[in-house]
Amino acid sequence: MTVAARPFQVVESLCATGKESEAKKEDRLVVTEDFAAVIDGATSSGPIDGRPGGIVAAEAVEQAVRALAPDATARDFVDRATAAIALAIGDWPDETIMRPSAVAAVWSRSRGEIWRVGDCHVRIDGRDYHGGKEIDRIGYEFRCAVIRARLRLGLTSLDAELRVPTMEQPFRPLVLAQHAFLNLDSDDPLAYGGLAGTYVPDRFVEVFEAADAREIVLASDGFLSPAATLAEGLAEIADVRENDPLMVERVMGSRPFMPGRDYFDDTTYLRLAIG
Repeated sequence: MTVAARPFQVVESLCATGKESEAKKEDRLVVTEDFAAVIDGATSSGPIDGRPGGIVAAEAVEQAVRALAPDATARDFVDRATAAIALAIGDWPDETIMRPSAVAAVWSRSRGEIWRVGDCHVRIDGRDYHGGKEIDRIGYEFRCAVIRARLRLGLTSLDAELRVPTMEQPFRPLVLAQHAFLNLDSDDPLAYGGLAGTYVPDRFVEVFEAADAREIVLASDGFLSPAATLAEGLAEIADVRENDPLMVERVMGSRPFMPGRDYFDDTTYLRLAIG
């Protein structure tokens, strides 16, 4: 059901990266007349013709958002994004390698809804809906335990751990195989949803009512929460960077803050005022 389209404005936004160059950023920020979206391509995705799979997938999802009819439904978005990724990657030669994939949170102006597939953060008029999934929690807890143990035994150092890339973290074996549970239509607690060119079961498509919302926030998981303001979100990141740069004490993170970097991951935030 569509609702009366209300005026809106972007209060503040950011789309930055913790990588060595903007060219490697896998996040996308989209604002059109009818939709606003934060899209996060998966770093663990397999490459396509030498390009990171996360970038290929994020670009395909962005194209899908821009092509949506104003009255599109959540299912319309998910199916169009799925088809766009499938077209972008073609025949995937080896299902033991993770397909290019992405997650997204999309605000529909016409429907007064926010749609989420995956672990982006959402905030609606002060109510937070944190992103996350069980398989990541397991992997991150394992990573933190391994690094903390190795530090205590003197088998590694803070300086050395700050330079370990994401895909060389202790959870590597799980990350390389976790797509076995991607879009698995099962009550298995490890099952999770994502936009990867394969059918996304309804159970992984979240729809949040926002018809009367006055303010919404969408953020990728480069933020620790869907903070009320960009300044608050950046302050949370800065606090961890200063006091727990390996992200193993105050938070359970997927990777450290690389030396000299402001962010540990691609970091996207959008705050809208509506009506």
